[in-house]
Formats: sequence, structure tokens, C-alpha cells
Amino acid sequence: MGCVIAFEEMTEEELKKREEQIIGTGTEDDLHDLRCWLFRESVRLDTKEKSVNDKMERFETERRQFREEMRDLNKQLERDRRIFREESDLFEQRLQILKKGFDQLAADKKQLEQDRMLLEAEREVVERARLGSGEFLFRGVSDSWTLRKRYRDLIKIFHPDNAGGDHEIIQMINQEYAELAVEYGA
Repeated sequence: MGCVIAFEEMTEEELKKREEQIIGTGTEDDLHDLRCWLFRESVRLDTKEKSVNDKMERFETERRQFREEMRDLNKQLERDRRIFREESDLFEQRLQILKKGFDQLAADKKQLEQDRMLLEAEREVVERARLGSGEFLFRGVSDSWTLRKRYRDLIKIFHPDNAGGDHEIIQMINQEYAELAVEYGA
């Protein structure tokens, strides 16, 4: 004997009326059909409930996992922020050190330039004093023979072809020699 009545196609109100009719005046077959339908409906609802419960459990599991992941991500984010702040502070410190170093370097460069200019000025004064008078080269010469000897020695030393030679000094030597040659009659 199979279940003949299609209770699934009825609305809820129609289903209640039909159940009351079957219970009140229904035949044995109608009661059997109703029991079959109620059994299938019970199995269907149990299956649906189990499916819903499984989905709820999966949802809760996923929710817990999501919360754990969010907590881990928040911890990582906080750690990354702290590291970023520390690196940023370190960068700022290094930048300040570099700025101070460049400022000191600029001051040292300025001081070096001033010292170089002062040294060049002093060299120029010494050079002028040295080149201004060749008398010191012939100091101690008292006759024409000593004059010629000193002249030859000086030419050998300061000739421009030599490593320590200087054209200006040679001109100064020649000028001083010419003056002294007239004086000593050489």
C-alpha cells in the first residue's frame, strides 16, 4: 500500500482541514496515507534540522577562526606599527646626525677655505719678500771671482730645467749679478 495523497501541494490551512477530516471521518487508508506523509515530513524536517545544525556549527567554527585570524592580524598590525615607529625614530635620529655632520662639514670647509686664503696670502708676502731682493743670494760675496763662482752655483741649482728650478728666481739672480758685476768690475 503506497501513500496516495499529495499533502505537499496543499497550503497550511488546507492541510489542517484535511487532517481534521481524516482523523474525524477518514478511512483506514486515509489514516495510513496521513501517517506515511507525517513520517516522510518528520524525516524531511529532521534532515533539514540536521542540515541547519551542521551549517550553524560550520558557521560558528568559521566565526571562531575568523576572530582568531582577526586577533592575530591585529597583533601583527600592532607589532608592525611599533616596528615602524621605532624605525621612523631611528631614521630621524640618523637624519639629525647626518644634518649635524653636514653642518660641521660645511663649517670645516669654510674654515679650511679661510685658512687656505690666509696661507696663500702669507706665501705671497713671503714670495714677494724673497723675490723682491736677490741680495740674500749673493750675501758674503766680496770680489768678482767669488761673484762669478756664486753665480754659476746658483744657476746650476735654480735653472728651470732642473727639478727645483724657477724662471723668476733665475731672472732675479741675473739682475742681481748684473748689478754686482758692475760694482766689482767683473
